[in-house]
Amino acid sequence: MQNISNYNKYLSYKSGRLRIENIFLEDIAMKYGTPTFCYSANQIKDNLHNLKNSFSKIKPFICYAMKANFNKEIVKLMAKNNLGIDVVSKGELKESLKCGIKNNKIVFSGVGKTDEEIKFALKKNIKQINVESEEELEEIENQAKSLKKKINISLRVNPNVDAQTHDKISTGRSEDKFGISQEKVEKLLKHYKESKYLNINGLSIHIGSQICKISPFKKAFKKIRNLILSLKKKNIFIDCLDIGGGIGIIYEVNKDKVFKISDYAHLVEENFSDLGIEIIIEPGRFLVGASGVLISKVIRVKKGKRKDFLIVDAGMNNLLRPSLYNSKHSIFPVKSSNKKTKYDVVGPICETSDIFRKSYALSKQEKNDLIIICSVGAYGSSMSSDYNLRGFANEVLIDGNKIF
Repeated sequence: MQNISNYNKYLSYKSGRLRIENIFLEDIAMKYGTPTFCYSANQIKDNLHNLKNSFSKIKPFICYAMKANFNKEIVKLMAKNNLGIDVVSKGELKESLKCGIKNNKIVFSGVGKTDEEIKFALKKNIKQINVESEEELEEIENQAKSLKKKINISLRVNPNVDAQTHDKISTGRSEDKFGISQEKVEKLLKHYKESKYLNINGLSIHIGSQICKISPFKKAFKKIRNLILSLKKKNIFIDCLDIGGGIGIIYEVNKDKVFKISDYAHLVEENFSDLGIEIIIEPGRFLVGASGVLISKVIRVKKGKRKDFLIVDAGMNNLLRPSLYNSKHSIFPVKSSNKKTKYDVVGPICETSDIFRKSYALSKQEKNDLIIICSVGAYGSSMSSDYNLRGFANEVLIDGNKIF
């Protein structure tokens, strides 16, 4: 069996029983039912500590990308650790404020902000809006004028860099819907320089998600650095640079390879520490991805002609990533055993795509046994639905002996 702590430092077997931090998962299942998302608070804290300590020359402003997981206890944990929040909707903005995030620590990103959302952000006096188009910029100026407000703006640059990740989560290519071309950025900065309602003092980039190679970041950072230096020569000065997120995590220990976070930090400092500007980073998956597991109960083992199906009560409505991205999450039994067999691990949804793993080796399972699906802290619960009216999974945050 793989070492389960490779996925989450706070997962371990004790006398054959699986626990997260100091709580046994079968006790969680008994109290809260299944399926249940379970998060390790200390794994999140460790990830944040590692990220902060990887920087030595600069102190970036860390804004948690809330779309990864908007569980209230997790957002409150970010607030307690003095993080900002990157939001992409009015709903996320409102929830951030409710959970204790200060308004001047909120960055509003996203390509499709509505008039209502823009107005709400202006009224709440947030840190900045990351703008994705000339048309959006015009709409924000009109809204700001009517409210007699002035707002900080960062223009999201599309650097035309392939993030070398899944096609559906690559956002920095010229054919993607995100950002503004470098040629148009200079034009907009000049045009709005004297605006009474827009303070365009920053640039932003985000090239994709689950990026496992450092080379796409090298290309993107070099391009944005050169753009800032080019603008400076023309007396156009940038005070703030939001370099987005996208740092990948390991989903399968023996197959996935991800760069060290210290290498990422070094690259950031190498490119931007001498510019004297504020650097914002927006990690989501990196902070919370490994922290979460999904506890699920075996409904039955179905004997097939050529294979056995392990049918569990978690489905693609709870964890969409395998169906949407063909992603592969590692699975472990809640009670360990040396007797192994191979299963297609599938959910109860009436879709052939409701499958977590094919021909996957697990200890022999029976009806009502429990398994966990690892690395679901990001884009698990936040992408869930009530498809087939199966209901939403419960969620708990574990901090030592405490359950939230």
